[in-house]
Amino acid sequence: MRKFGIALAIIAGAFVTSSVSYAATWTAYTYGPSDTMATVKSFREILNAIQNEVGDDLKIRLRLGGSLPIQAANITQAVGNGSIQIAEDGFFLGNVKVAGILRLPMLLHTPQEYDQAVEVLKPYIEKEFERQGVIVLGRYIYPHQTAYSAKPLAGTEDFRNQKIRVTSPEQSEFISRFGGIPISMGTPEVASALQSGTVDGALTANSGGGRLWRDSLKYNYRFPVNYFDGLYIVNKKAFERLSAETQAAIREKVAKMSPLTTERLLSEEDALGKSFSEAGMKIVDPQQADIDKATAMIEPYWDQWAKQQGPETVEALAKVRAVLNR
Repeated sequence: MRKFGIALAIIAGAFVTSSVSYAATWTAYTYGPSDTMATVKSFREILNAIQNEVGDDLKIRLRLGGSLPIQAANITQAVGNGSIQIAEDGFFLGNVKVAGILRLPMLLHTPQEYDQAVEVLKPYIEKEFERQGVIVLGRYIYPHQTAYSAKPLAGTEDFRNQKIRVTSPEQSEFISRFGGIPISMGTPEVASALQSGTVDGALTANSGGGRLWRDSLKYNYRFPVNYFDGLYIVNKKAFERLSAETQAAIREKVAKMSPLTTERLLSEEDALGKSFSEAGMKIVDPQQADIDKATAMIEPYWDQWAKQQGPETVEALAKVRAVLNR
């Protein structure tokens, strides 16, 4: 009986230990450096909704962009190697090349076309992330990226010799073709770069960098260069260590709330533009002839770019163009 009691105690102790170790603590990270950003607000709401749903099974602490020694371009890798467990990632193109199709200048004209392209590309993109130990849970898009500057900017000819912050090689190509000087950097570094003159302006949206840097930006040329999309990603091993119920709850919350991030960004765009104009920013809408001319100029680049990435990207781009009839 004494041996039997000891055995029961050992089993009970093991059960308690496994129950305690089941609870996980995650670090969440965003490229956004401020809670004033709509994307940061939305990510915090998503994390809070997950926390409320799963209770004590998972604890998540959100860290803002720049608060950890992780550059925006390295967020994918940091999630993949487990340095952080869940993140909002907008600078993943260096790690997942095929996703650059969604950022090609002048390719996607509306949010609906973006959605069409995503349906084609989702298997390619998710496979590339999984190779790096990352699962994609959801996504959102900003309104069209347009050009802002501290210097006069009212047409594509005004890009010449201006130093414009970009978020991808694809945007760099666009700025370079108009004689501008593209400079790539993450969101947390832009404010000081504008103040020091390291950059003159940026490609962004009102609801993104426009809100953050409006005091340094005096001109906005509303030329629709491309979309910028953000992803909610999670470390595959950490995610799969959770119970099936917790995994399902996380997937459900992110899938349900990701579109709300897009809605928030799109709905804020016009209102912010009006406030920028009232504060003195000079805002110029492009002529359709200028849009058509730029599209014709950049279109050959789409296929050139895809060939540089490899046959799988060539195949994926062809499928997207077929769906868009473009």
